[in-house]
Amino acid sequence: MRYLTHAFAHSETLDRARRWLIHAGVTPERIRVHHHGIPTLIISTDSAEVDCLKMIIRAAEITDPDGFPSIWDLARLPHLPDEATGSLPSAMPAVRSSFPLSWGSVDGADDAELRSQIELQRTYRESRE
Repeated sequence: MRYLTHAFAHSETLDRARRWLIHAGVTPERIRVHHHGIPTLIISTDSAEVDCLKMIIRAAEITDPDGFPSIWDLARLPHLPDEATGSLPSAMPAVRSSFPLSWGSVDGADDAELRSQIELQRTYRESRE
C-alpha cells in the first residue's frame, strides 16, 4: 500500500481534483482531503496507478492560476523554437511534485527484537558507568 500526496494552492482546486479522481474510478474511501492549512490530497494507491493519478491531479491543478505551473505561466513562455538551436527554451517554471509515501504495518517480532536491542545497549552503558 502506498500513499500519493499533493498540496494545492486553493481548496477549490483540491475539490476539483477529488471529483475528477472519483469520476476516474478511485473510490472515495481511498481519498483523504485536508482543507485546513495547506489544502492537501492523500490517496491510497498501488504502484501501477500512481502515474495515472498524477496526471489527473496535474490536469486539475493546471487550471488554477496559483498552481505550479499555472496556465498563465505556461502562456508566458515563448511558443516558437529558438532560431539558433531549433528547440524550445528550457526555462520551464518549477513544478511542485507529488510523491508517494510507503507504509508497512508494525510486526510484533520486529518490535520485540528492537526492545531486546535497546535493553542490550542500556545494559552495556550501565556496565561502563
